[in-house]
Amino acid sequence: MQLARTEQQLEIPTSWAEIPLGDWVAAEIQERLDSWCPQLFGYHLLKIGSLSAELSCGHSSIRHQIGMAGQGRLLDCLGDPLALPVKEGSVDACLLAHVLDFSKDPHQVLREAERVLTDDGWLILSSYNPLSLAGLGHLLPGFSHRLPWSARMFSPARVTDWLQLLGFEVMYDDRFGYAMMGERSRIGWWRESLGRDYLRPFASVYVIAARKRRYPLVPVRRPWQLAKQVTAPGMARQGG
Repeated sequence: MQLARTEQQLEIPTSWAEIPLGDWVAAEIQERLDSWCPQLFGYHLLKIGSLSAELSCGHSSIRHQIGMAGQGRLLDCLGDPLALPVKEGSVDACLLAHVLDFSKDPHQVLREAERVLTDDGWLILSSYNPLSLAGLGHLLPGFSHRLPWSARMFSPARVTDWLQLLGFEVMYDDRFGYAMMGERSRIGWWRESLGRDYLRPFASVYVIAARKRRYPLVPVRRPWQLAKQVTAPGMARQGG
């Protein structure tokens, strides 16, 4: 198992157009967002990363939506996903589209997202699955230095464990893309249909929606008791 943190230089895509089949992957993620976003409520939605900024969360009732990354298109402000310039507990939803795949420290990315989210806030993320045909390309020397196979790729189970350690509850987990995800890869409806029915763990892309859970600590009160009697029953009073 690869370490989560790395010091190697990573090629970070700034647009879906830079990734083979990127437009198709973005459209598939967008379909999930259109289905899940009506459940997002609040005041502020943060799209972390340049790929997230190109996606729409228009089906959500959250109107103030900010795209933030170090570089890219359609950004509202510049910011580092490893150290978000955002106040703690001030964001109602975060979108992380393939940010973990191209981050030197995915743990820190998730910690920052958890920090800025309000209690019961939503986190939606997408990533490449190493246990897939795309993951096979990640292991081949001739492919591993090219997009999308140069992505770091963490398994859904591993990312779910990270989220649970941070106090998130996974609400939705969807998969798609039963191909190597290269420029010459063919995507067919029959392959996607068969994959969803029989090969779901081996999909090349997964999308997870999780909710931050914070339960207030309620002090345990001592049970109410009658005060102890000073005199025992039947004891005669002494005259003064």
